[in-house]
Amino acid sequence: MRDFYYGLNQIPPEDIGSGITREMERRWRVLSGLQDRNETLFYRVLVEHFEDMAPIVYTPTVGWEDVQAIVVTDGSRILGLGDLGANGLGIPIGKLDLYVAAAGFDPSKVLPCIIDVGTDNERLLGDPLYVGLRRSRVRGDEYYALVDEFVRAVTRRWPNAVLQFEDFSIEHARPLLQRYRQHHLVFNDDIQGTAATAVAGLYGALRAQGLPPADLARQTVVCLGAGSAGMGVVQMICDAMEAQGAAPEQARGNFWVLSSKGLITAARPAIPCNVVPFARPEAELEGSCLLDVVRRARPTVLLGLAGAGRLFAPDVLAAAAEGCERPIIFPMSNPTIKMECTAEDAVLATQGRCVFASGSPQPPLDYRGVTLEFSQANNLYIFPASDPAA
Repeated sequence: MRDFYYGLNQIPPEDIGSGITREMERRWRVLSGLQDRNETLFYRVLVEHFEDMAPIVYTPTVGWEDVQAIVVTDGSRILGLGDLGANGLGIPIGKLDLYVAAAGFDPSKVLPCIIDVGTDNERLLGDPLYVGLRRSRVRGDEYYALVDEFVRAVTRRWPNAVLQFEDFSIEHARPLLQRYRQHHLVFNDDIQGTAATAVAGLYGALRAQGLPPADLARQTVVCLGAGSAGMGVVQMICDAMEAQGAAPEQARGNFWVLSSKGLITAARPAIPCNVVPFARPEAELEGSCLLDVVRRARPTVLLGLAGAGRLFAPDVLAAAAEGCERPIIFPMSNPTIKMECTAEDAVLATQGRCVFASGSPQPPLDYRGVTLEFSQANNLYIFPASDPAA
């Protein structure tokens, strides 16, 4: 029982026989726990017993850290806040708190990181208390070389750890995922996490309507948001449609994607490569507003991934209900202030006929004598699970 409590048997094979004993390891575990609970007392013990404690708290115990999950950001696109530079470190810390609470990771085996490549935030550059590099952001080959060096270092040190990229700008998010995904254990929450949640939610919504999974291939999807999250969702739903029997061209034709400039068509110049396959062929509709697109496309699925607030206005939601008996409405942006509509908005505008899930939690709603509970379409549900025996 004592060995289990202190997490013993962690001495690496290379340290066995070098004078390191189980008793030294036990003391190290006790001191580590003390430092977490009472930092003042920890240093009092260390100072008063320095000769005995120094070999325990430093070499080689500092090299025994076992990391199972790493979340890294470059601080370039912090959700709802933009470019925070080195101040973005709080995002990996918070995400790993969720890994621990929701996916069962050992809190001593997670590592938050930030790659400081500068910032384009002028307010931070002029702040005397800013701790990051005081320069504009590194880009191009120099940027990728730096990230390559980071990835090589952490994967060489902890080859079995999952490496999650978090809140990288659109410019770098997908290229980095493509750069490493075939030969490293990497995960992009914005692209893959949101997408996997959306696909699972759509299958659940079909089941709630009594429809088989194969019906996914026959859904018409309007997606508001063409950033890394939005296009990650669109691509994965498209892949799922193909898995359900749709031809690639047919699957891509099921989508209507809007950016801040309206509907994206083939007539738009400089379309990002990941958006090109989903640009509508109707050039005359370029830039059409969301309401016009909903009225024309008559979607069965309305996705919100723009992070720009209440863009699913009552007339948009009512139009979705006019074109479909039970519209699937997923305002997936969060936090709450950024979501496209509330559950109450969707229920009232569709006269209670919608199938609803949102990125942020929504309170129950009493509607026509029935209390409605709402599901949450949040990446939290698909974080990589840890080995409970680890």
